[in-house]
Amino acid sequence: MNQRRLANLARDLVTTDPEILGGIPVIKGTRVPVYDLAASVQEGIPRDRILASYPTINEHHLDAAVAFAEANPLQRRTRRLSPWPSATLVKSGQMSRRKR
Repeated sequence: MNQRRLANLARDLVTTDPEILGGIPVIKGTRVPVYDLAASVQEGIPRDRILASYPTINEHHLDAAVAFAEANPLQRRTRRLSPWPSATLVKSGQMSRRKR
């Protein structure tokens, strides 16, 4: 399949909705995350095994997932360990309290 056709296929088959998995891109009409499908294909898992794991998915869904993931790379978020970066926690008995 050519790139333009794959891009159109991905656009038609992938949706994001804040009410479905918190807005993670999924295949339309399912709750199957696009990035999970794309990662499975990229890891070399046989397509028939992936399709057996997701009975609502077809071959063209796998192609669309891979095309979507390539066109929209997953952004890594940095994790903040504490909402108070300069705060020091002091243990007092069983409870931890923030030093003032």
